[in-house]
Amino acid sequence: MKKIVLSSVLAALVLSACGGGGGSDGDKAANNATVPPPADIDIDARGIYNGTNSNNDTVSGVVLDNGTYYFVYVNQAENRIGLVQGTATASHGVFSSSDATDFLASSSLAMHGSIAANYVPHSNLNGTFASVANGNTSFTMAYSTPYEPPLSLSVIAGTYTGLGATFRGKETVTFVISADGQVRGSGPSGCSFAGNLKVYDARNVYGTAITFDDKCPNAGQTFTGIVSVNGNALIAAALLPERVEAFVVAASK
Repeated sequence: MKKIVLSSVLAALVLSACGGGGGSDGDKAANNATVPPPADIDIDARGIYNGTNSNNDTVSGVVLDNGTYYFVYVNQAENRIGLVQGTATASHGVFSSSDATDFLASSSLAMHGSIAANYVPHSNLNGTFASVANGNTSFTMAYSTPYEPPLSLSVIAGTYTGLGATFRGKETVTFVISADGQVRGSGPSGCSFAGNLKVYDARNVYGTAITFDDKCPNAGQTFTGIVSVNGNALIAAALLPERVEAFVVAASK
């Protein structure tokens, strides 16, 4: 979140300003993406969450079964979008993460820090993201029941429009999901991307791999992560290997 959201829980384009990167980076991303090891996570802490933070950002996020979380924050009025991502432990109402990274995508900033929060199963997740660089950012999020059961790809198929960004820049993008799980998108800059979705662990969360075309500053690079759809709202959050850069989208039908 910008002082940086959690400063909780899925694609861009970015396009207009995107810069740098080449085919070799893309190959590395495609071949070496890793899955974080399982964490000590209370099953009742998993889910999709929505809320706000102390920077007046809207926050939407996902906590997966292995403790990995993706929290996308966006502020349309200030043209700001970013992602807080990491792995957490959760037990007896206490949610904790020591490897939280806040990717303020459009500003090429990655702030490392920690999260200390409390949760009520299937109700809420409230806490603070703390970083040496930007101090504390508090957040409050409510559990969203669409995490269970899963939605079919045909249900979430459609065209979503919103803000997307990487470290290279940001712009308005379209994010199109087809009934067979194919993904494509583009922005006014002419940059486009494509990929696919796969159902993640029978939940309303989908694994994704998104690759940028040769007209993009991120040409040839593949970002892997998740997409989540809650009603008409979509978030996408994906990373390059080693968590060196993020691709973030917050859009709606």
